[in-house]
Amino acid sequence: MEVYTYPHFPSNLNPVYIGLLHNVKNASTLRSRIVRAATMQGPEGEAEREAINFAFIDARLITSVLHLLTAIQTAVVAASHSALKTRTVHSEILWALNYSNNITESIRRFGVSDESTSLIIVRVGVNPESPEGAPVISAAEMTQIAERCVDGQWGSLNNIQEGTDWSLVKKYYKLNSDVALSQFRRQEGKAQGDGGPSTEERRVIDEIVTSAVAMKSVLA
Repeated sequence: MEVYTYPHFPSNLNPVYIGLLHNVKNASTLRSRIVRAATMQGPEGEAEREAINFAFIDARLITSVLHLLTAIQTAVVAASHSALKTRTVHSEILWALNYSNNITESIRRFGVSDESTSLIIVRVGVNPESPEGAPVISAAEMTQIAERCVDGQWGSLNNIQEGTDWSLVKKYYKLNSDVALSQFRRQEGKAQGDGGPSTEERRVIDEIVTSAVAMKSVLA
């Protein structure tokens, strides 16, 4: 897993661990576990929620590392100001990624589903509720914790666009009629063939969705 540190944020929101997993085999089990943990009571419930204390993101909907980091930073800023729109900083990341303010829709679209085969997992801090000065877990240790949740193969964030579903991104961000992409729509069926969006169109889509995430907290 990769580790990002934000010195200007409280220590309980640092560091941020991020990993990409392909060929995920237990998405359905993981989703059921998340749903069950939300209603479990007592010490057992607390232990289970801590065991799966990650944001699980459908990797198909992430267009770049910057897109992902923008959502994470938006969520961490909200958490640092006690201004979360959702219950946790991890669900806030999903909310930040979604085009609308509907929390349930955010989780359904950007979270893990029964059919998920590629996931990005994010852990903000050792524990978002841990006190200042809590010990930091190494990337190797956090990787082991993540592997107890997700059965998959680790990939590089540098290759994140290889699994992006650009059609789905355009659908969820309502870009199919966006003026900025009109030139590319005119080119469809000509130079592109069946290869999906061109490199330039991907760049423009990524800029649009990243900007949308960056503005989310301002416009919400």
